[in-house]
Amino acid sequence: MNEKTTKKLIFKSKACYTISTISMLAALILEILPFSAAMVFATSPTERIAYTFSYFDIIFIGYGDFAPMVTGVLSAAAALLMAISLFRFDRAKKSRKAAFVCSLLAVIPTIAPLFMFGSSGMTAISYIVSAAIVCSVCFQAVANRSTQCTEAALR
Repeated sequence: MNEKTTKKLIFKSKACYTISTISMLAALILEILPFSAAMVFATSPTERIAYTFSYFDIIFIGYGDFAPMVTGVLSAAAALLMAISLFRFDRAKKSRKAAFVCSLLAVIPTIAPLFMFGSSGMTAISYIVSAAIVCSVCFQAVANRSTQCTEAALR
């Protein structure tokens, strides 16, 4: 593999990682909004009321619904690791892997309310947050794969 192709692969992986970081930061900003996550209360056996809160609101812990808080913490950790590894891209292989694992683990609790409570357990912002995290995971996978191909070619 020549030097020009190697530079193209490095540029592609950095571009994919930048898009992934922006997507995760967008998800994090949306998670901070006070109407991003829904909590369903049953006031009677037939009536359900949904209230909206921030992903980082402590009320979820009080009612035993840990999914929004876990999603918020994992996406914040992933965004921090991704920002650090974006600036130290060539030397940050371990932090890129850690960010990928945090992002991948954040996907599971972000869609958990959909399976637990149905569509009333999710807001429009929750769906956008889920899509942004999945998009971030996909772009991270492409960037990590391109980086591995580049490293293999340089050997």
